[in-house]
Amino acid sequence: MRTHHPDNERIKREYFSFLKDAKRQSEATVDAVAQALARFEADTKHRDFRTFNRAQAKAFKQHLTEQDSKVTGAKLSKSTLLATLAHLKRFFQWLAMQPGYRSKVDYTDAEYFSLSDKDARVATARRPPRAPTLEQVKRVIQSMPTASDIDRRNRALMAFALLTGARDSAIATMQLGLV
Repeated sequence: MRTHHPDNERIKREYFSFLKDAKRQSEATVDAVAQALARFEADTKHRDFRTFNRAQAKAFKQHLTEQDSKVTGAKLSKSTLLATLAHLKRFFQWLAMQPGYRSKVDYTDAEYFSLSDKDARVATARRPPRAPTLEQVKRVIQSMPTASDIDRRNRALMAFALLTGARDSAIATMQLGLV
């Protein structure tokens, strides 16, 4: 079984160079693009990118929605789907403008890597940060030991943070004379 296609490797290398040098993308972003392309190539059994068509994009999107996360074991999150498909979409749009691929890859076929509007909203939704309730913090302060001076200091610091609402880094840099 084929593990790579030489022409694909050459064009991917050019794209990674384009991302780093022209688009000023970080190494982490380039790695994420490489991972997305590796997933796509594995799904298409390393076919030449010149044979790309909308049916491959549809099949890959369907395959990706059915995949399980290696970390959680649940289905891949919507944000993972969105990021992976966005990387692939940008790659194939770029590829459609490259010499040797212009007549083979249709620019509009890359649009099939898009999620539905509803799924895209779910993936980009802002969720409020989880914070402990006032009762939970009080319970923690009351359960802290008070046997030594250090224990009492730690308890006082927790109470001070609760009363002032200051960030931990602000408390750590505060001068004692100001307290």
